[in-house]
Amino acid sequence: MSLPTLAALPLVPAVLAHPTLLRAIGGVIGLFVVTLLYLYPYRAWALTYKALPGPNPTHWFWGNFKDIVNADPSEAHMKWIETNGPTLRYHLFLGSHRFFTADPVAVGFMLNHGDDFVKPAPARRQMADLLGDGVLTAEGDVHRRQRRVLNPSFSPAAIREMQPIFYDKAYELRDKLAAMIEDDAFARAVGAAPTPAADIDTLPGARKVNVTKFLAQATIDVIGIAGFNYDFAALAQKDSELADAFHKMLQAGQEVSLEVLIQAFVPGTRWIPTKSMRAIWAGQEVSRRIGKRLIDEKKRAVLAANAGELEKGTDIGKDLLSIVVRANMAADLRPDQKLTDDEMLAQITTFMFAGNETSGTALTWILYCLSQHPDVQTRLRAELAAVPTDRPSNEELSALPYLEHVIREVLRLYAPAPGTVRCTTREIVLPLGTPVKGRDGKMLDSVTLPKGQTVFIPILCMHQLESIWGEDAAEFNPDRWAKLPAETAQIPGVWGNLLTFLGGSHNCIGYRFALAEIRAILFVLVRNFTFDELASKPQIERKTAVVMRPRVVTEKECGPQMPLLVRPVAGDN
Repeated sequence: MSLPTLAALPLVPAVLAHPTLLRAIGGVIGLFVVTLLYLYPYRAWALTYKALPGPNPTHWFWGNFKDIVNADPSEAHMKWIETNGPTLRYHLFLGSHRFFTADPVAVGFMLNHGDDFVKPAPARRQMADLLGDGVLTAEGDVHRRQRRVLNPSFSPAAIREMQPIFYDKAYELRDKLAAMIEDDAFARAVGAAPTPAADIDTLPGARKVNVTKFLAQATIDVIGIAGFNYDFAALAQKDSELADAFHKMLQAGQEVSLEVLIQAFVPGTRWIPTKSMRAIWAGQEVSRRIGKRLIDEKKRAVLAANAGELEKGTDIGKDLLSIVVRANMAADLRPDQKLTDDEMLAQITTFMFAGNETSGTALTWILYCLSQHPDVQTRLRAELAAVPTDRPSNEELSALPYLEHVIREVLRLYAPAPGTVRCTTREIVLPLGTPVKGRDGKMLDSVTLPKGQTVFIPILCMHQLESIWGEDAAEFNPDRWAKLPAETAQIPGVWGNLLTFLGGSHNCIGYRFALAEIRAILFVLVRNFTFDELASKPQIERKTAVVMRPRVVTEKECGPQMPLLVRPVAGDN
């Protein structure tokens, strides 16, 4: 049986009879071939750091992207480090390359040259959609101007004034947990856990509780009052228009789908009214309306108290927003140094995100680690129980060695943000502290990065490198903090030999606030309750969507949760 000739194939004669159509088809095919040649062999050949080692792509379109998202946070990267060393490259979409380094010298260089390594445009656009153009999205002179105005809000003196708020909400949370344990009807009414407790998890005087949910209620209440004197009353489970809008907006912004990826990376597509974008726009409208009202109230208070003139020491309120408004309206601040109304509005949603997500997630992982290590929990409780007051100062809490060691160890292994990305604004020669062997066999002690190169900074990986932390780097051991290896001094973080709060000019401006809040809430909870793993031993996985949250493997439809067995400490404090 003979094969048909080309001319005998359907449509071919018609195409051959129309030269214009034939040229158009040829042009499309030619463009397609040229595009493929550019995306794959040419970009790989032109790469300035092509000599770096790294994994081969596992998919022609996705590169190594699926290897990363299908694994636990940092798992794929740690495997690549073991094979290739701390500095490497891997593949992303359509032949693109990602530069990666867990080298402390290189990371320190990047963090200390903030104007040369900025957040990539897609990440900034996505974050600005959720939070506005606040301090988390700003770069360069705009970032420096915003931090200058915001700095007084996060001073040790300002945080000292907020300590009563931390305790008020910590004790309200204590009372709510106690009520859930004592009253079945109340526990059902407030939704103690998304699924009923199995028989094996049911004990007299104890309750299965999704601590993630109630810690989030406490921390959003804290940031509402401490941030801008707005009571969300989340622990009381009252309706809050702003809290509801914020959570829906954040949930929409954390979805991972093809349309979300397209809107993140393709300019102009953010205006397409997809389901997630409509939710974000609705949340923006509510936050702007309520935020503008709050700012206007603060401004009127300033003007009424000072007849149009304001000295920086004038007290119009102790919440973060009041301090910002006071500093922004100071008579000695030049107009070009002040925040615009839109920038002040953006700080409100920024406060809500950073103050709620980071602290609540960190506390969740701390309670999880204590449930996995009962000896650590017992030892910590003994230290906290010896404190002679119910409301010690932040200075008194930070002086408790074991409390500090536990917090630092959890924030090392379970940093809320497992990594961050930066993009070069010019061609840069990046120094390496640990030379790596290139694909050509030569040792590399520096890497040339082109302008526009995206860089991944792996926070969790750097917190688990055996070369820095020792052979037990992956293990939970609070006692390591009594005598750290000298190598940990290389990590260029703003706090505790860690990158949890980053470092350099873009370090987390609110890290003192977060730590003071974590210490106070943990002090109250551990003195009053024990937190145990459920007897059914649900498998907990770590999933990253902006921050790293826990999820039960067999209950993924329930979303982020951390179910623990909670019971009162005998002889309550």
